[in-house]
Amino acid sequence: MAQLQYQFKKNDEYYTPPYAVYPIMERLRAGAAVWCPFDTEESAFVRVLSENGFRVLYGHIRTGQDFFHAEVPECDYIVSNPPYSLKGKILKRLYEIGKPFAMLVNFQGIFDSRERFRMFRENRVEMLWLSPRVYYMTGDGKLPMRAPFQSGYLCSGICERQLEFAYLDVDYRRGS
Repeated sequence: MAQLQYQFKKNDEYYTPPYAVYPIMERLRAGAAVWCPFDTEESAFVRVLSENGFRVLYGHIRTGQDFFHAEVPECDYIVSNPPYSLKGKILKRLYEIGKPFAMLVNFQGIFDSRERFRMFRENRVEMLWLSPRVYYMTGDGKLPMRAPFQSGYLCSGICERQLEFAYLDVDYRRGS
């Protein structure tokens, strides 16, 4: 079911620019194993983390790895940009897995369900607020003219404090 839902939610496929990976990378233990369950080999998460000495394992629904049914690989962290339409189910599974995680998400409406509110109240939740807004790339590699929402990392077991801030000091319109 999740696989079918994901395949038909084309608006869930937005690509993370490399500059948005660095703030979370700085909070991971050097050389750690990182599972990126919503990523392909071309993903900025896979490329940036690999280039900086992390052991990266990745998978994507298009290549047959369904996060909800996949066996969790041996890893220290789970980091990715998940399909936003499935955020509640994804966060629930991440807490069930019990590994430190960081998911780059749209912060709008993140606390808008009773189940998520309860989940956050009962578990460690951290937010890494990013500024300026992240300009996600579309499937054709184009950058939008504006970023319509505020993004950041929703984490557990990654940040020292429950609310942290990171400035994206880049020319975000070029996607660098």
